[in-house]
Amino acid sequence: MNACVKPLVLGFVVLCLGVVIGFGQQQTDANITSLGDIARQIKAQKAKEPKPVKVITNDNIGGTEDGETASSPNPKKDDASTSSAPEGSEAKAKVHDEAYYHSQMSTLKGTLETHQRELDVLQQKLGQNQMQQYGNDPNKSLQQQYSRDDINKLTTEINAKKQQIADDNKAIDDLHDQLRHEGGDPGWLR
Repeated sequence: MNACVKPLVLGFVVLCLGVVIGFGQQQTDANITSLGDIARQIKAQKAKEPKPVKVITNDNIGGTEDGETASSPNPKKDDASTSSAPEGSEAKAKVHDEAYYHSQMSTLKGTLETHQRELDVLQQKLGQNQMQQYGNDPNKSLQQQYSRDDINKLTTEINAKKQQIADDNKAIDDLHDQLRHEGGDPGWLR
């Protein structure tokens, strides 16, 4: 009988310890607040805080006597400060580094390539429209033979795109000139 009682008592003790440990963990879990709850509490506190009162003065109302607006803070003072500085210091302040020239050149080349591709597409459309027959709709055919609206529109777009390409090339030339005037390495534009 003694051999039978020992495992029974041992099992009862283990069961009691398990219940005590489980109860203790439940108590500690109840005391721990989750991070989400803390964030909600902070957000609620910030919502309850009063917002700063905006003070309206003559400086932040519409315009002033000189016709300046509050959004442009004293442009006359800025002009005076830059005009009083010697020209040599302005040129030194505007000297750019290799990264600037690389980024500018890549941007300009990307724009130029895009405009050239768009020009190619417009020229293809123009070629198609010049050859296109409006066989199913005689009214449309007569109208286009008389007015050539679609062809004239494409021609205008092509001329505008050619002007954009010329402007892009000029901007690249201007960047080369700027580099030359600032004394940079010509290899920076490759």
